[in-house]
Amino acid sequence: MKKLAAISFCFGCIAAISICRAVDLKQSKVTQVVNDVQIISASDQTKKNAAVNDIFSMPDILRTGAASRAELVAQDETVTRVGANTIFSFDPANRTIDLQQGSLLFHSPHGKGGGTIHTGSATASVLGTTLIVTITQNGGMKVIDLEGEVEVKFLNGLGQSLEPGQMTFILPGGNQLAPIIIFRLDDLTEKSLLVKGFNQPLPSWPLIIQQIEKQIKLIKSGRETDTGLFAGDNANANQVQVLDANTIQSDLNSSGGISALNSDATINQPSLTDASIPTPPNHVFVNSSFKLPGNSFFAGQSFKGFAALDIFFNTPAAELDSLSVNLSPYASAPVFDFVAANDLDIEGSVVFAGFDSAANNTLSLIAGNQISISPNFTVEADVADFELAAPAALTLNGVNLQNSVGNIGLTFGQDISLENNALINAQGNATLKTTAGGIDISDSIVNGSDAVTLTAKQDVTIANSTIAANEIVGSVNITANSGSVSLTDTSIQAFYLTINSGDGILLDSDGTATPQTIKNPNAGPHPSAVEIPSLNLSAATLISANNMDFSSFDIINMAANTINLSDVNLGTGNVTLKSLLGLLNVGSSKSGYVNFIQNVTYNNDLAQNYVNNGGGITVTTLH
Repeated sequence: MKKLAAISFCFGCIAAISICRAVDLKQSKVTQVVNDVQIISASDQTKKNAAVNDIFSMPDILRTGAASRAELVAQDETVTRVGANTIFSFDPANRTIDLQQGSLLFHSPHGKGGGTIHTGSATASVLGTTLIVTITQNGGMKVIDLEGEVEVKFLNGLGQSLEPGQMTFILPGGNQLAPIIIFRLDDLTEKSLLVKGFNQPLPSWPLIIQQIEKQIKLIKSGRETDTGLFAGDNANANQVQVLDANTIQSDLNSSGGISALNSDATINQPSLTDASIPTPPNHVFVNSSFKLPGNSFFAGQSFKGFAALDIFFNTPAAELDSLSVNLSPYASAPVFDFVAANDLDIEGSVVFAGFDSAANNTLSLIAGNQISISPNFTVEADVADFELAAPAALTLNGVNLQNSVGNIGLTFGQDISLENNALINAQGNATLKTTAGGIDISDSIVNGSDAVTLTAKQDVTIANSTIAANEIVGSVNITANSGSVSLTDTSIQAFYLTINSGDGILLDSDGTATPQTIKNPNAGPHPSAVEIPSLNLSAATLISANNMDFSSFDIINMAANTINLSDVNLGTGNVTLKSLLGLLNVGSSKSGYVNFIQNVTYNNDLAQNYVNNGGGITVTTLH
């Protein structure tokens, strides 16, 4: 939390202020919801997404996710604003909030009875004031007074009073005093989403402004001094962790990025140093690298760029059709990574701009857990390499990934799915790789001008889609290391097609679809699902091709335990078919054979007439 002008330490015990009778805080109306906010029923633990005008009542629980927040207003106009990753409820005791984790802002109008925020360490008793309370990582609590008086009452009966612009800590155990620190009210309120991150201003904002102006006058007069220091989250009975802003980046780098990777960041403005991204910690590191500690998926990898716990781009609250992220301050960096230790979410269209399109830049979106892109939005980066990587699965539902300069690479631990007219369009190579899952593409397009490469541990399934590379020199390479490859009613456009499967390969067309085709100068247009000059298929078990026209292929190589061909035109080129037994069978399917089941043609004639007689088709064994 932000932190200091002058630092003043005092250790005093002050009696708790009693709270007058008022309307109980047993329920409030939800007045604003940002991102992931849930209400959990105390009776059966069912969850529902919170919505404006919902009534939040005792003893239910309200939980917010990363980069999320909510505002609630009680009958007496008491305002409770809840920050990200927070869990709280109304306690049965009068006007009491039970804060389990996270942070909240509490404002009770003067004369309305105040309230109490309770944690396992202590209670902060509030009387007609505005304050922020945050649970610290060590189980303690940080209390910040924005205006009015705040009384901190410890479990053992001791207490401390805070004036506006002061903060203190309740240490784990809640039985000893901690230093009181003066912080800059103007700086904190400007950068706090609990203060500035809602549609309506705080009712107490005019009172906070008065305190800000008062503090600024003291600083200008020399009676208080802005030290330029920041208070950290660690404290004991005698001192509070103090950070020098000039050393925050070096501290972060030396610890492998730990500090920034513990803090969320929402990017709704072009600048990565916008005031809406509070600092500290510093999030941008272009001169030193950092790692993702404890993440086996990225073990041994170092990153440079923007670091945070959860990163959110173009959230619904931004109300933008498209967000342009300005990377020109970092254009000289050969690599710039957006690294989220947990999740990276893109909730609207985003263009990463400012890199020189002629420079050899790499831009990466990295998540320690998962990357999510909301349906039907566009993400564009015109760089030499645009990479996305995470250990979880990725679904692109109508999403458009664009790079008009270079490559697009997706590397994920689990399944990669494209659906509902998703598009990957790369001027260079388009590469999709999953280390433990499969690849599923339906009703979508993958374009890579130079090459398209799909590599999966499990099955690769492509239906009603187009996979396209340059028809003169481009290649398409599909590999399922331990799974099968299935292409149905799919157009593959390239010069070379290679498919390798640890199980089987299915190429199938219903004969009625008219997918996109390659117009080879040596062959006219054909309404086939696969039409390229060179084809290489290799499978451990079965290759099955149905309703396929391979007549524009110069070279065809197939190798599997069993090969089944039905309604297939093998063209006029060099065809080599390898099976376990190396024998041809016509009219049915036999295991270990090359089977021409029906209507297999070569040179506009029955294909079996050209097998192993110098006619152009060779049937032989695998070894």
